[in-house]
Amino acid sequence: MAVKRKTNKKEIDDEIYRENWLFTSKKQKFDEVFGAGFKDFSFQFKVEESKSPNFLPQVQDYCFSAESPRSHLHREVKVEWRKINICCSACKKVCSDLNKNSLCPDCGVKSNFIAVICNGMEGIYFPELHMVECRCGSCRVKKLTVGEWERHAGSRAKKWKVSIKVMMTMQPLGEWVANNNVHGISPLKIDRRQQLMSLLQEKYNPVNAKWTVERCAICRWIEDWHFNKIIICSRCQIAVHQECYGAREVRDLASWVCRACETPEVERECCLCPVKGGALKPTDVDPFWVHVTCGWFRPEIAFVDYEKMEPAIGLLVIPPKSFHQACSICQQTHGSCIQCSKCTISYHSTCASRAGYYMEMQCSEKNGTQTTKWLSYCASHKAPSEDNILVMRTPGGVYSNQNLLQRRNGGRVLKDLRLMPTDASSAETNEPDDFSAARCRIFRQSTDKKAKPEPIIHRVTRPHHHSLTAIQSLTSKQHQEERNFPTLRERLHHLSKTINHRVCFGKSDIHAWGLFAKRKLQEGEMVAEYVGEKIRGSVADLRERKYKSQGKNCYFFRINEEVVIDATMKGSIARLINHSCMPNCFSRIMSLGENEDRIVLFAKKDVSAGSELTFDYRFEADQNDEVKVPCHCGAPNCSKFMN
Repeated sequence: MAVKRKTNKKEIDDEIYRENWLFTSKKQKFDEVFGAGFKDFSFQFKVEESKSPNFLPQVQDYCFSAESPRSHLHREVKVEWRKINICCSACKKVCSDLNKNSLCPDCGVKSNFIAVICNGMEGIYFPELHMVECRCGSCRVKKLTVGEWERHAGSRAKKWKVSIKVMMTMQPLGEWVANNNVHGISPLKIDRRQQLMSLLQEKYNPVNAKWTVERCAICRWIEDWHFNKIIICSRCQIAVHQECYGAREVRDLASWVCRACETPEVERECCLCPVKGGALKPTDVDPFWVHVTCGWFRPEIAFVDYEKMEPAIGLLVIPPKSFHQACSICQQTHGSCIQCSKCTISYHSTCASRAGYYMEMQCSEKNGTQTTKWLSYCASHKAPSEDNILVMRTPGGVYSNQNLLQRRNGGRVLKDLRLMPTDASSAETNEPDDFSAARCRIFRQSTDKKAKPEPIIHRVTRPHHHSLTAIQSLTSKQHQEERNFPTLRERLHHLSKTINHRVCFGKSDIHAWGLFAKRKLQEGEMVAEYVGEKIRGSVADLRERKYKSQGKNCYFFRINEEVVIDATMKGSIARLINHSCMPNCFSRIMSLGENEDRIVLFAKKDVSAGSELTFDYRFEADQNDEVKVPCHCGAPNCSKFMN
């Protein structure tokens, strides 16, 4: 019986699946047709259907593409193969007996995988990677080294060259590798650069992360110091410490750009994780780049120049196994994963840092030799938190979230000493309970519990009509804010000019007057600049006593131990922003150069129009109850006192 010629591969598949043909050697899966493992080849084979010994077979030729052989693993087929020829799609010629030669004899196109078997378990061997993709079902598409796959298959020989065999010819894999030594170079000596490129060619979904200027993109610390400032790239707006990124010698901080933005026409990506953007540095293997965080937590990678933090070396010695582990956070296999210090859960370093995982650096010295050890813990062993930073354990002490405020030297401290209103009724109250601050001179528990008024936005204007030109001009100004500025100085100048388009003041539910959003603010958007008179610390102490004696509110923002911004008499409406233990804004000191720092308020999350803007004052903790400043933010996590 003649077999009708099929027009496409699907019809051939359906016919083979329906007809139950005979295979002379043994039952195998349909992808045995692709045993030679050619990626871009078409297979030309002859089949026949046998019904009786006296039946004269009529043979027909078929040729179809072999681009996706893995999609047919679920079909078991009985088919008698009289002849298998492989057509090279590059030279359009038929190549026979390609199981003994991995190159097309005419054009030299090389196969990229071959079907292998070990102890009854099937797999796909990749010569370029020298790894095996297991097909046992439970491993999915996991790739293992030949030794690991041999143990996984249950073989105790510990000789993969003999125990692993080519499926179609049952030739030992070690012998097959030796026979395919075309150029006189052992295929086992893999070109590591080519291997790395092959590992990164698989498709993945990039993680489009939002990088905020609230904290350093590398160590996640919020604090900065006059000798180690947080600098912001004027193009991608990434914020990093000078020491973390290796930019100690940068002087022009207003127009500084990161290494990745120096060539904006070329998009740089980290080869160790799927997270886009961030603090990237080049490696010694072109064109690969890595995140500084990814480089820190991979023990094989080191930075040649620790002051410039580049280039990163050791990329080619990372075990290939780490490139096939799925990240427990982003659920992707692209890049190289690290493991929890207490279990086998794997994740990308940058993914773990952004997810708030507990990450630690341990520095020690023994016999005059300094060693650094990087540790990380999964969510099961240490609870993650968005406020977690890189904990540093050094011989001089431990630096973390808890003791950072006590150990900082020259860090910024907001010092807004507003006088809280007191009345006669509050001064004549009975003895308060233990929960209240009985010894606090500023705070007195009131027995008159009044309902808090709703916040009301106050706009100093009267009803009037607007022309169409005026309305259109407002729209154009809003679009103008979205444009990019070449330098940070120009960006801040535009921010001050357009402050009234974003914020206004009104009656606050927290304390007196407050700052409100006039329109919707997006996460990471610049809201306003905290401006005022720049004075020395000693002058600030004198003015503080003067304002207290006059009964005035005191609006101080301390940049460092020597410089304080006084916005009491010379400031903008940004000074009215209130404190909250759950703020929707944060402050950042932005350096424009030597002895020129600006204080900018950013949106910590998306803020709807009409919402009150707040941020954490971060007062220094004071053990003296007499100088405790109460907090009235009403947040679920309110600490009751600002200091």
